[in-house]
Amino acid sequence: MPIFELLVAGILLGGLYALMACGLNLVFGVMRVINFAHGDLLAVGALTTVSIVAGLHLPYIAALVAVPLLTAAIGLAMQWIVIRRIADGPMIMSLLATFALSTIIVNVSILIWGGGYRGLPTVLGGSVALAGMDIPLSRLVSFLVAMAATLGVWWFLQATRYGKAIRSVSQAPELAVISGISINQVRNVTFALGAAMAGLAGVLLAPTFASDAQLGARFGIKAFAVIIVGGMGSYPGAMVAALLMGILEVFAGYLYGQVLGAATVFLAMLVVLIVRPRGVFGIGARA
Repeated sequence: MPIFELLVAGILLGGLYALMACGLNLVFGVMRVINFAHGDLLAVGALTTVSIVAGLHLPYIAALVAVPLLTAAIGLAMQWIVIRRIADGPMIMSLLATFALSTIIVNVSILIWGGGYRGLPTVLGGSVALAGMDIPLSRLVSFLVAMAATLGVWWFLQATRYGKAIRSVSQAPELAVISGISINQVRNVTFALGAAMAGLAGVLLAPTFASDAQLGARFGIKAFAVIIVGGMGSYPGAMVAALLMGILEVFAGYLYGQVLGAATVFLAMLVVLIVRPRGVFGIGARA
């Protein structure tokens, strides 16, 4: 495969990683909560997409709208019932709590959808000719939607009044309270938004990858690797790192096989942890 084709394939994969990682990083940046259940919300999104399209025979675009709303509601429930009670405690508490939530979500998913694989091979089938290459339509659509959503959330954070309130809570929560910003409300919206991004990533993965209840473990851990490389709490860092990690995985997979290609992503993560623990654009943990 020529270098240019590998580069395009890596960028397409990196777009999906960006959507997953930025939702995870958004929650950490605002709340300093490591959401271990983020990947499982992605799995719920993918499996729900299969049920909507293959089970209910509704158009794929219906899943694009409904699934992020569903996972946002699940995320809001997680935040309201569990996370808000421990968000200001030691970070290990939120990590353990979200790990417990992850286990619950996986087991409930198995009860609903079973333990087998499900997919949508006929959705977004075919390819598009671009610059002399045949690009799978499912990969291209997934990349475009993922990047549009990722950049849209970034614009929301940078340009809107509520987005600036979210950034204020992230950077100086005490001053945000003095300014009249409701930290609890901002945290609720942030967690729901991060969960919606995970659900949307699941919708975009469903036509390309086989989905099961363990899908979140396979892709969620890569989202953690991305935000460690880009810097935990840095939204732009997660976007850049996701694209670079996608390219690295594709090139390494082509040269050394898929197993070593995936391992290369985590090797890069280890190198960054050793050389620059905060990541390339990391902001570190708030005391």
